[in-house]
Amino acid sequence: MRNVEVFLHTYNEFDKQIKKILGVDGYMSHTKVLDRLAKKNKLINRNIDELKAYARLRNCIVHDTTSSGFGKPIAEPLPEIVENYKRILNLLINPLTVYDICTYRSKMLIASPNQLAMDVMHAMKQQLVSRVPIVEDDKVVGVFNGNTLIYYMLSTYNPIITDKSTINDFMKYASLDTQRKEHFEFVTKKISIYEAENLFKYKNKDNHRLIALFITSDGTQKGKLLGIVTEWDINNKIK
Repeated sequence: MRNVEVFLHTYNEFDKQIKKILGVDGYMSHTKVLDRLAKKNKLINRNIDELKAYARLRNCIVHDTTSSGFGKPIAEPLPEIVENYKRILNLLINPLTVYDICTYRSKMLIASPNQLAMDVMHAMKQQLVSRVPIVEDDKVVGVFNGNTLIYYMLSTYNPIITDKSTINDFMKYASLDTQRKEHFEFVTKKISIYEAENLFKYKNKDNHRLIALFITSDGTQKGKLLGIVTEWDINNKIK
């Protein structure tokens, strides 16, 4: 098909999808549906200007071609316009989830309570990682970071860290409940990247900044760890 045919087909499919999402049974103009849906849907909201421009282009192609009497489109959409329109439509129908963009469990640097602390710290240095989830029986039980060491040193009488110290020796200061100025949320693999974006934007707990989302089998701390996603991951994918 020519670009103009693909463009018009995409417009018609887009029109059908947005009206379905909004629950429109009778007639409502395409742009009005876009305006209403933009208040509820992040994807539409972020691309509203382009989508309205595409709607105007469609009207120009359909109505002006008919009224001109020539029977040929008076405009031909550029290939990149058609591809972007198709991309937005695909994201509308199949929105990206946090699991689509996360760092999977198999690629994460993690620690176990019985692991030597020095080994974990060396791995953190080599991989330029500032925080390491502590996992026991496939469940996240804490996060080991620089603050863990600081609070251990300041709160322990005669603190000693040796090459035999294990992560378990620091668990009092590494558990999720004791993370100072930081916190972590647990989510299922099915939540969209736009829902995740809202969590990072609005989810503050007692002035604790949301650092990352742990993706687990049931969306709770009791579930099996599947992956992790950060705010940077979300912002890098949202368009």
